[in-house]
Amino acid sequence: MTTQDTQTFDELGPEAGLGEVLLALGGRLTRLQNELLAALDQPLTIRQYRILSRVGSGHTSLTALCKLAHRNPSTMSESVDKMVNQGLLSRGTSDTNRRTMRLGLTSKGVNARDAARRALDKFTSEITAGLTPKVREELLPALSQIYFEVQGNLDDR
Repeated sequence: MTTQDTQTFDELGPEAGLGEVLLALGGRLTRLQNELLAALDQPLTIRQYRILSRVGSGHTSLTALCKLAHRNPSTMSESVDKMVNQGLLSRGTSDTNRRTMRLGLTSKGVNARDAARRALDKFTSEITAGLTPKVREELLPALSQIYFEVQGNLDDR
């Protein structure tokens, strides 16, 4: 149920600041997105969806995936191995360096990524349907700016 009354939020009262709202929103979005992705014909985690999206957009080395996700190689390798075993990713050698592994999307991986993207797009449309066009127009640049600020803090670590 959606309401304008902030007193009905479980975690936020009427005095909640921006930081509290962002923290609560991030948690709720993550929970709903996890549930949405887990309910697909090919269930995915958020991490798996991100890996499929990144490999599909040309980030085909384990090193590139680690850098983008701010994860160590052993964590990323474990995720990739599981996805290869599930038939979502293929593993081969780089065209320029035989010692470098190159990842690719299988047809099953493409289908899973595309189904997840459609489901997430529908979810986004549903949760923003009550916003005015002006608010929607202003929301993307504001959230993008926050995202890049957070990303910069991660890059500095």
